[in-house]
Amino acid sequence: MPFIHRHHVIFQHDNSWPHVARICTQFLEAENVPVPPWPAYSPDMSPIEHVWDALY
Repeated sequence: MPFIHRHHVIFQHDNSWPHVARICTQFLEAENVPVPPWPAYSPDMSPIEHVWDALY
């Protein structure tokens, strides 16, 4: 957590059930970790998919 707060990192996860479990969500909220909204199971709207295109 100190690294995230010190470097103003935004935590992005893939909306899988372990990542959106209540305990994980509550922990991130309690630690004031910014998590952008994520479309529910929509690979077409996934921003990470465009990164793969840029890498190859």
